[in-house]
Amino acid sequence: MVNTIEQKNINNTENLVLHKLESNPDKWISGGDLARQAKVSRNTIWRTVRKLQNAGYSIQSVTGRGYRLLHEQDRLSEAGINLKLNNPSTYQIEVFDTIDSTNNILKTKARENAVSGTLIVANAQKNGRGRRGRDFFSPPGTGVYFSLLLRPNQDYNLNQKSPALAAVALAKAIDKITGKTTGIKWVNDIYLNDKKIAGILTEAELDFETRTISYMVIGVGVNIYQPQNDFPEQIANTATAIYSSAEKRSGLRNSIIAEFLNQWEIYAKRKHSEQALNIFREKSVLTNKTVDIWYNNNLLQAKVLNVNEEFELIIELEDGSTKTINHGEATLHQEGSLPNK
Repeated sequence: MVNTIEQKNINNTENLVLHKLESNPDKWISGGDLARQAKVSRNTIWRTVRKLQNAGYSIQSVTGRGYRLLHEQDRLSEAGINLKLNNPSTYQIEVFDTIDSTNNILKTKARENAVSGTLIVANAQKNGRGRRGRDFFSPPGTGVYFSLLLRPNQDYNLNQKSPALAAVALAKAIDKITGKTTGIKWVNDIYLNDKKIAGILTEAELDFETRTISYMVIGVGVNIYQPQNDFPEQIANTATAIYSSAEKRSGLRNSIIAEFLNQWEIYAKRKHSEQALNIFREKSVLTNKTVDIWYNNNLLQAKVLNVNEEFELIIELEDGSTKTINHGEATLHQEGSLPNK
């Protein structure tokens, strides 16, 4: 049988050790076993573990027993993400503890000719941004905040469909990793139990001479664990997290990031556009619902009929006419209240 380490194309000792420890939380693994699998000396294993400990991993070491990773460990790391990627060579990953904004940093790198597949990951953001200029609550240790740089590729949809395709990839990733069932609120908010758990901010720079996209940055923020002091008052009634603050899971945040990238590689491809559209329609939380839509500075009340092949919203207005919406903000209609612009 092919070893799972070989299947994941792990080619360095640090990744191998981290993979074994994350795959067996709270279980002791001997230094000898790790050395044999990595084909290195036990002293090299010891130095590798010290390096991981210095990076913040809670690894226990006991003579005669070996090493183990405490189960509650959920630290972001390049190695932890790479271990779970189908195609790790596609990405160049940088992980930060606290950062201004993953999108802002990555756009600067894009203008400095960073390659497609560059990924910026942060444990917290000082100035996280959402759609329409809103702040995105990004406290440390409770979520994942990351941005992916993409440049034109003939195999992928890099256009107005990209935000919706990113929503499909993220929803599928969360479902797969957590076992829960998410929904998508047009165009790219992810919902769980009727509340928002994730948002996506897609930004692009155009080449005006060729009328093509020079690069695109897809920024993702996911509320993994409930903040200890809850969400800010302005979003407390509409936001939630996947798990409570007491439900820390080993390697969960790395897994969600990696699985998003794995799913993106599938659903962003042109040949999978129809499949992605079907998933979006199945997961839509607005279909057949009455919504309020800010569109071109006008407030519309309408019933959502469907999403078309361009991921545009098809709505029925109060006078019975239909309209196709390709931008704007849609929220479920509630009597006596108005949605945020």
